[in-house]
Amino acid sequence: MPVVDDDEIATIYFDEDDHDVVGIAARDFADDVERVTGDRPPVSSSLEDSAGPAVVVGTLGDSDVVEACLPGSGINGEGDEDGDRDGDGGEDGDGDGDTLTEKRESFVVTTTDPPISGVDSCVLIVGSDRRGTAYGAYELSERMGVSPWYWWADVPPESRESVVVEAGTYRTGPPDVTYRGIFLNDEDWGIRPWASETFAPEEATDRDGLGPKTYAQIFELLLRLGANTVWPAMHPGTKAFYRYPGNAEVADRYAIVVGTSHCEPMHRNNVDEWEAPHEEWDYETNADRIREYWRTRVEDVSDYENAFTVGMRGIHDSGMPGGDSPDEKVDLLQQVLDDQREILDEAHDRPVDEVPQVFCPYKEVLELYRGGLDVPEDICLLWPNDSHGYMRELPTETERQRAGGSGVYYHLSYWGRPHDYLWLSSVPMGLVEAEMGKAYDAGASEYWVVNVGDIKPTEKEMEYFLDLAWDVEGVRSGSVSTWLERWATREFGESHAEDVAEILAEYYRLSHARKPEHMGWSTVYPNTEPDDPAFSLTHGGDEALRRVEAFERLVDRTEAVSEALPDRRQPAFYQLVLYQVRCGAAMSGKFLHASRSRLYAGQGRSTASRYAELTREAQDRIEAETRYYNEELVDGKWDGMLSDSPRDLSVFDLPGTGRYDPPEGAALGVAVEGRCEPVRADGVQPPTLPTFHAHVDRERFVDVFTRGTEPVEWSATTSEEWIRLSERSGTVDGEHRLWVGIDWEAVPAGRTSGEVTIESPGVRKTVGVEAVAPGDEGRLDDAGADFVEVDGVVAIEAEHYSRATDDSPVTWERSDIPGRVSGATVAVRPSVFPSYDAGNDGHADSDGHADNDDPPSLEYDVVLSTAGTVEVEVQCVPTQALTADRDLRYAVAFGEGERRTVSIDPDGGEHDPEWQRNVLRGAAIGVSTHRVDSPGVQTLRLSALDPGLVVDRIVVYADGKRTTYLGPRETAVDR
Repeated sequence: MPVVDDDEIATIYFDEDDHDVVGIAARDFADDVERVTGDRPPVSSSLEDSAGPAVVVGTLGDSDVVEACLPGSGINGEGDEDGDRDGDGGEDGDGDGDTLTEKRESFVVTTTDPPISGVDSCVLIVGSDRRGTAYGAYELSERMGVSPWYWWADVPPESRESVVVEAGTYRTGPPDVTYRGIFLNDEDWGIRPWASETFAPEEATDRDGLGPKTYAQIFELLLRLGANTVWPAMHPGTKAFYRYPGNAEVADRYAIVVGTSHCEPMHRNNVDEWEAPHEEWDYETNADRIREYWRTRVEDVSDYENAFTVGMRGIHDSGMPGGDSPDEKVDLLQQVLDDQREILDEAHDRPVDEVPQVFCPYKEVLELYRGGLDVPEDICLLWPNDSHGYMRELPTETERQRAGGSGVYYHLSYWGRPHDYLWLSSVPMGLVEAEMGKAYDAGASEYWVVNVGDIKPTEKEMEYFLDLAWDVEGVRSGSVSTWLERWATREFGESHAEDVAEILAEYYRLSHARKPEHMGWSTVYPNTEPDDPAFSLTHGGDEALRRVEAFERLVDRTEAVSEALPDRRQPAFYQLVLYQVRCGAAMSGKFLHASRSRLYAGQGRSTASRYAELTREAQDRIEAETRYYNEELVDGKWDGMLSDSPRDLSVFDLPGTGRYDPPEGAALGVAVEGRCEPVRADGVQPPTLPTFHAHVDRERFVDVFTRGTEPVEWSATTSEEWIRLSERSGTVDGEHRLWVGIDWEAVPAGRTSGEVTIESPGVRKTVGVEAVAPGDEGRLDDAGADFVEVDGVVAIEAEHYSRATDDSPVTWERSDIPGRVSGATVAVRPSVFPSYDAGNDGHADSDGHADNDDPPSLEYDVVLSTAGTVEVEVQCVPTQALTADRDLRYAVAFGEGERRTVSIDPDGGEHDPEWQRNVLRGAAIGVSTHRVDSPGVQTLRLSALDPGLVVDRIVVYADGKRTTYLGPRETAVDR
């Protein structure tokens, strides 16, 4: 059926008596057709004098235009109903469409020959309700090639000469999660100044804030993404949502359900609207005034579609005042809830249990809820994550039976302990899928809202969250990389989609190891000054440099894609990919270069100042990229949207750098991998490089550098022929990295040693070399071991297991949550199951009784060089226990030896030091101690005892030390 085809252009019809959002969506669809074809279809509200093809948009039961087209439309209540917004739905037979009314927010797109004079063919978009109709129109726009981000990220559609709809009937809905939306938060440096000064300054004449013009753009975006809910901006300094004439009306016109954040009960923005002194915000002493304050707003908005947050906290994101003890606080909050329910009941013409309400046990409120607060059954419990991407708690079996259900308040942007992340969006989509999927499986499916900060630059992560909310099974049945490729195809074209997906996967990996905003190794509340990065500059093959180089490769690859794109796609690519990658690389480099400059100054390297310059260049790069984004990109459209120093925290300052003033003349310095101190030339015991092992063939480095102002000639010799050098002589002007390797065909069996001597005029410095080359009796190929001890450690990427048990209903699977080194992790599935008992290896059923199942286990065959006591460190993704009465444990054993059980569930909330360490480093690290009776091949067994466990790496420390941030590189046997 043609929409635009040759000289034929369909007319778009809607009924003026239908809901406002239907007319909005119909006109937007016409605009979208023009964006694609250059031709704008006429839009009409009447079928009189109609002719040619038509696109009819309307709501079942509310549109005479739809009713006129229904006979013969082929719509009925059966067929495919998979809810997949990306799927094709199903093709059905005849029917009248009555059962569509039984579904919320669903739609049907069908092609038909309607019994209407003059209309020879019709594309019929029918919604079960007003939002369902809008979703149908916007879905057709996206299928036509218009990205939901066409305006918010300047994504251009591909031009087409014609647009036609294939014959058939296509159904979508209902969505899996009832309320799905975003929280506009942390807007002080982004969307608020942009809206007030660039986009809609006419609406901010008395005070900065977001008015109806801005919210109209936001609400259109939400509908295009299948969302239906907003929590408005609410920070100090912003003008409250309801203080703008027209905000409530524009939300109603776009059919958006308005809620409020966890600290804004009864639709009141306290930081803007509570005009009495702060000390009077106390329900214990001022209940009458607070009740009236709430009642006035509830009565004002009762005719709109709302979800009311109930409960009470401080004026702004702080604990509720009043009550001297926990019990008194519970009693006070109970009175608040009872009084709020009375207000809601009196202000609405329906029973209070039919008025949508949410109660968010966020931060200290969780303790009050667990302390005995009686929340009415019809209120949705909105479970928060820990603000860093990990669900803190989910409903118990009893709570899953509540009539109001449960939901989730999630974060892609955060202001708070232990440190903000407000600048670059870096929460991995794999983590979103795992944690929100777990929440859905645990029964939290009524209400999902995600803190997106300023929308930009969380565009893709926000869309993934909302896609998941619409169709949980459909999205998580595919991989994150598949989703990203499909997304990148839509935004940038198929030829670059795989590259973009891989670029973003690496960006998430690097950021999961350490977020850009956390590179200062500092905290907030209280603010601390930046510290030395824990990425080692001397161990692990120069761990810090490996991170810098990984980011440099990523930038190169991203810029190559950008340069290959046509000019019209580059603004979108800059916003959605390039800015984050460049700035993430620069932020990482800024701190690691600064740290290197300080180390090198202490070593007496003349190049210390070079790294100080690189630090400054990285800071300048960040500032220049942000200026470009704000001032030049798309002719300044986004001026004020981004800040490269949200809240002006110390992490955004230029870090301190080292200074070394080299003496006149030539002087040689030598430093080696594994040592901070440079090599001395006074005949003391020379330093030895980390051990070389035949089964983990890895080069080691020696740095030769100048200590003075002049270049230095140098030469290197080896004491043994089996020691290989990347160069044996040269002239160094600054610094040069010399790589040392082993000729394994020539080295003697067993442990052997040699030396590398580096000389320059008047200077001779020696470095020790040790190599382990197992002979015939120690051949690991025959033993079948997969990992070997090197320098006292065995390091394992968890996904490289030797075997997995398959006799349990719970299994290990590869997870899309990125590992900090390899980019991969393993997790137990399903995400919800009864815990296994640690004492008898059995499985505890729902009644707490153990059966004969063994817990799911992974086995790793390792070779240990010596017997004795070892420590096993398991690096896990810092997920938390499913509920307050559950734990998050794993167990480790060597062979048939004693199994050690370890819990990685942190004990407390946001003030817990263990939790703070975990979220900053992206890892919860457990340690167990074991006795190994004899050297040789051992089987290390890792068992999962509780749901939610995700494992990244395993390190066995025999007599090795912890010398790097991420742990030693994997010691897998080279095959």
